[in-house]
Amino acid sequence: MDFQDLVDTPRKVKTLAGTVAFLVLFPVYFTVMPSLIGEEIVGGGSSGLTGTLIVSFEESEISLAESVVLGDGETHDTFFELMAESDVNVGYVEFAVWCFDNDDPGPGFTDSVEGTSDLDGLDGLEDKSADGPCSGGNSGITMRWDLTENYTGAEYTEEEQSESEIRDRWTDGGLGRGTWAATITADISSPPAPVVGQIIDSDEEFDITWTAVTYTVIIESA
Repeated sequence: MDFQDLVDTPRKVKTLAGTVAFLVLFPVYFTVMPSLIGEEIVGGGSSGLTGTLIVSFEESEISLAESVVLGDGETHDTFFELMAESDVNVGYVEFAVWCFDNDDPGPGFTDSVEGTSDLDGLDGLEDKSADGPCSGGNSGITMRWDLTENYTGAEYTEEEQSESEIRDRWTDGGLGRGTWAATITADISSPPAPVVGQIIDSDEEFDITWTAVTYTVIIESA
């Protein structure tokens, strides 16, 4: 049978045209459909787990510690590079300075420290300042920035939100990546004249710590 025999009647022409169209469209269908299904799943925004969900947090710390000895009015600049993976959020960053003045001759001559942050290179964060004495059980200063609102790291149960809504809730919005900086200034309080039997207080040691608490969200069905 030659080609002429396949098209010698209108019915044969329609049959041949249908066969050709099927042979062309069949492989195209199976090529396109998987991508369309995938786009529907992604674009449709699957909410993931629903119902009663247990929400917990896996934490880790990024820290930097240093010590410096300063005289009266002397300053020290400290820097902390915070880099975190894109799938890791930052709960908060804390800057602390500890000091303990144990070489003064008596009350009224306690050393102290002042601290001021410099966050010009970090969008969405405000600078802070603090001052405190170098005595007692809570000596020095502490400043904290909460990058994820209301984050405590405590596990809880959720019934009103889906998994995707919960993950959208616990995010730092990309805040805090980059260089954190602060300057501390020593205030050394010494008596106007040497006291017999006492060492003249001329400087103080300051322990500086930067701490960033990062976390990932873990969601499980109750």
